[in-house]
Amino acid sequence: EELDATERLVDRLLASPRFGESWGMHWLDVVRYAESEGFEYDRHRAGAWRYRDYVVESLNADKPFDAFVVEQLAGDELPAPREDQLVAAGFHRLGPVRRNAGNVEVAFSRNEVLTEMTDAIGSVFLGLTIGCARCHDHKFDAIRQRDYYQLQAFLAATQEHDMVLATADEQEQWKAANQQVQEQITRAREKLEKAQGDDRREWMAKLQELQQRIPEPLPTISSVKSDVELRTPIHLLQRGQADLPQDRVSPQVLGVLRSEQGDAGAGDAVAQRRTLAEWIVSADHPLTARVLVNRLWQYHFGRGIVATPNDFGVNGATPTHPELLDELAEDLVQGQWQMKRLHRRMLLSA
Repeated sequence: EELDATERLVDRLLASPRFGESWGMHWLDVVRYAESEGFEYDRHRAGAWRYRDYVVESLNADKPFDAFVVEQLAGDELPAPREDQLVAAGFHRLGPVRRNAGNVEVAFSRNEVLTEMTDAIGSVFLGLTIGCARCHDHKFDAIRQRDYYQLQAFLAATQEHDMVLATADEQEQWKAANQQVQEQITRAREKLEKAQGDDRREWMAKLQELQQRIPEPLPTISSVKSDVELRTPIHLLQRGQADLPQDRVSPQVLGVLRSEQGDAGAGDAVAQRRTLAEWIVSADHPLTARVLVNRLWQYHFGRGIVATPNDFGVNGATPTHPELLDELAEDLVQGQWQMKRLHRRMLLSA
């Protein structure tokens, strides 16, 4: 039968390369995407744009949402990971990072990084404010402080990993060229400090010219890797403070979401984030599909079925149409997590 004009328009827009760009912006907002690190130094993330492009390409290709989630949470832990899966795992690098100079409190800094990663997983995929349980049992939702650190334990071996996409020779040439310019910059700064009048203006111009000659960074994938040797022991922390450790904990999913069979934790397995990712996208998970469906509804119609898209907890809004949310979430899972089908269904609904 012939499609009507609305259906043809929807199909044309879903097939457009602009589709991934438009919807990619929404996802990048949710995952706190930025191209610099924040805080005092606010360093530029040389390979950040690769994650942005990964998102756009995944949405255009209608990558199933479960694969999209697993690649971002554990792309580097998949067997023989592809380059785009390593890029996807850069999800864990998107939050602000404090780069301390001088006397660094290592345990505090590491705790801040792990906290940022854990809280993001809660709000992005589960729609829960689990960060509230960092310092005490959650005041509203059934999330204990122990649950928070057990969830964080899935990330204990996760370390930053920048993969330079250049040969050893190219890297050596870059280091030599960079070192030469940096030495000249140091000398120019020393001269500038002592210079007066016209001399000072000349050295300032010289310094600016040298800074223009710093070689462009080599192509880099900003990702993570699991290093069992460097695994951080995760303890329940009194009031969330790294210098007040209590019991040591092992990886385990949130107690309130554990099925009757009891979902296993990851023990000492190497691929701990992959275990967590597979639990998050399991077909019977009560939140993942509902949180995504609600985000799509919100962006199409201006308000989610749940008006608080990052908080499905007790303090969040009650769904206006719970049966509709259940129906769409079930449709997403049964349709192999394909998102374009769901966009089409929402847009062509009455």
